[in-house]
This record gives sequence, C-alpha cells and structure tokens, in this order.
Amino acid sequence: MMIAQYAGRHLGWTDGAQRARALLGAAYTTNTKRVYMAAWERFRFFCSERHLRALPAHYTTLAAYVGWLHLRGTVAHASLGTYLAPIDTVHELAGFALPSAHPVFSRLRKGYLRLRAAAAGGMQRAVGALPAEIIFRGLRLAGAGATPEQRRVCAGLVLAFLMFNRPGAASTMRAADLHFTSAGLRVQQAFHKSEARTRARSAFLVPVHPLGYSHDTPLTFLRAYRRAFLAAGGQPFDPLFAAPGLTPGPRVTSAWLHALLSWLRATPPLGVPWTGKSIRSGAATAANAVGVPLPVVAAYMEHSESAVTARHYIDARSLPTSAAWEFFGRYISDWSGSPRPVRRGGYA
Repeated sequence: MMIAQYAGRHLGWTDGAQRARALLGAAYTTNTKRVYMAAWERFRFFCSERHLRALPAHYTTLAAYVGWLHLRGTVAHASLGTYLAPIDTVHELAGFALPSAHPVFSRLRKGYLRLRAAAAGGMQRAVGALPAEIIFRGLRLAGAGATPEQRRVCAGLVLAFLMFNRPGAASTMRAADLHFTSAGLRVQQAFHKSEARTRARSAFLVPVHPLGYSHDTPLTFLRAYRRAFLAAGGQPFDPLFAAPGLTPGPRVTSAWLHALLSWLRATPPLGVPWTGKSIRSGAATAANAVGVPLPVVAAYMEHSESAVTARHYIDARSLPTSAAWEFFGRYISDWSGSPRPVRRGGYA
C-alpha cells in the first residue's frame, strides 16, 4: 500500500523510526488508503507515459497533470482536491516538499473553475442546505404503514440531522451509543472521520422538549426505533441503522437522503442540488434560523471557529419554520416566537 511504501523513509531505520513509520501508516483509515492509492497510481501512470518524475515531482509536472485532467473533462473543480491531495500526501510522507505549494496553483484552480463553468454555460451549482421540513416529512413517512427500510433510513436521517450530521454521526451509531433520559438523548460518537472506533469520544446531550417526550416528535421516534431494534434481537453494540448483513459506510447518509427524496417525490429548487453535505448544512441553517447562537452551532458541528460554520454551512437567508423549531428550538432558552406554546424558561 502507498502509505506503508512511502511513510517516513526520511526518518531513518532505528527501532523508534520504524515505529514512527507504523504510526504514520495507522493515521489513515483503510478507505482513505484505498482512495489515496488509486489517486497516486493515476498520477504515477501519467508521469510514466510522459517520462516525467513522479517522486519528487516538480511543480511543473503537477501543473501539467492539472491541465491533463481539465482536458479530459471528467473532473469537476470541486473534486480536484481529491486528485491532488494524495500526491501531496505521498511527498509529505516521503520527506519532500509539496509540489502544489507553488503559488501558481491558486491561479490554476481559478482558471480551471472559470473554463469549466464556461464550457457548461454557467457557474457550477452550489450545494444547498436541506430544509428541516424534508426531514420532518420523513418522520411522518416513517409512521404507521412504513416498511422496515423506510423506518431505518428515516431514523438514521433524523439522528444525523439532530447531530448536525457530523462525520459518521449516524452511520457508526450503535444502540449502546444512545441513552434516553428525562433530560433528553445522551449520545456518544467518535469525533473524527474514521470507521475505526477509538477512545476519543464526543459525548453530549440533545435536550428533550421542556414538556417531555410527548411533545418531542423527533426524540420520541428515535426512542421507539431503538426499543424496537433491541426487541427484534439487535444487540447493544450492533450498528443501529445498518441494513441486514451490511455495515454502513461513511457516506451512507447521502444514499439515505436520495432514498427519502425518492419516497417523498421531493426535488430541490432550481440550481441548488441536495447532497449528503446538505444535511449538515441544513441542520446548521435551521438552528441559526430559530436563533441558536452561532458559537453553539459551531460547537455541535465540532468547528473550532464560528466563522467556518457561518461561511460554509449556514444560509443566513433562511427563515425559521415550524420544522426548524421541532429540531432545534430545544437549544433556545426562551421560546418566544415558537409556533407552539411552551412554558417559560424553555430548554436548559
């Protein structure tokens, strides 16, 4: 594998250096290694056909590779990073300077975007925030008469939305990771993008409606789903939202969303596609719309800077809706303006 082959050659060959190389290799998940290896082999093949050196690569070689990708016309600007990042990673692991660090690449990327947009007749479509109403309609769909698949998919999406769809928020969840209390749902999950479980956990509370579960449709649904899962023979450490015989992948929420939109016959507005990222962006947007403080939203999204949350995930033009209140009004201490009456004091 690429990681084992190139990791830390420059570190030497003492016993500590060998262990350091092992640590570098362990820093990447199996899926990341597979994706990076495919991207690196693609670049290496490009270089070998043209008698260019792949490692270390001169910045002009990588610039030519970017031009070749553009000529092929099959790589979108938004996907360009997935082709270039593995090349930088190999150089970094092998102790060489990053070829993409040259200032010319910021201009290459800008030109790549402009010419691709011109060829398509306009700028690329920006991924839109998923309205909370779509997830709430999924809740209604998962009621009486729903198939087991519909209940599983909708439950996974509801939890992902409540957790701001952190990486692996729903796909890695087990029954043991959810604990319903009188205060709400206590949940724990690995906080990084990895299919491997570690001791590094993010544990927090999703508070229940101040009048209890009878007034909290999302948490009531998830509690009932977990009970049914265990009653049907599911074990506490089994994946909670896995299809029979399968283990959910890190991007399973995208597939869930596609299925839900098909069941609901829902389509995004003109020029705004909905993807897996739309779930995360939609949750942040809905929370912001009902008045959840930006630092709170950023904290739940595991962002160290609120500016990142505001710039990349929140559509500030969105207005508060009843569905947004259903999911994120729970974080507001005063529910004045809520579409339904609640006691003074709201959520703590």
